[in-house]
Amino acid sequence: MKEFWIYTGLRLLSLVATFGIVAGIWSLITGEVDIFFAVILAFVISGALSFFVLDPQRRAFAEKVEARASKAVQAARAKEDAEIDAESDGEGDSQKVS
Repeated sequence: MKEFWIYTGLRLLSLVATFGIVAGIWSLITGEVDIFFAVILAFVISGALSFFVLDPQRRAFAEKVEARASKAVQAARAKEDAEIDAESDGEGDSQKVS
C-alpha cells in the first residue's frame, strides 16, 4: 500500500501548499483571511491541480488496487471450485446402491 500513502501524502501536501498560497494572496489583497472560504478555494484548486499533476501516482495506486482485487477474486473462485468439487464427490458416493 506504499502507493496509497504516497498519493495521499502528495494530495495533503498539495492542499496545504495551496491553502498557504490562497491565504497569503487573500491576506495581501484584503488584509485579513476568511479561513472558511480560503479552505474551500484551496480544496477546489488543489483538486483540479492534483487531477493533472498527480496522475502517475493515481494510476500506480489504481493498478496496485486492481492487482490485489484480481488476486482476491481468483482465490475466492479457487475456494468455491474446491467446495463444489468436494460436494460433488460426496454426493456421488451417496447415490451408489449396494
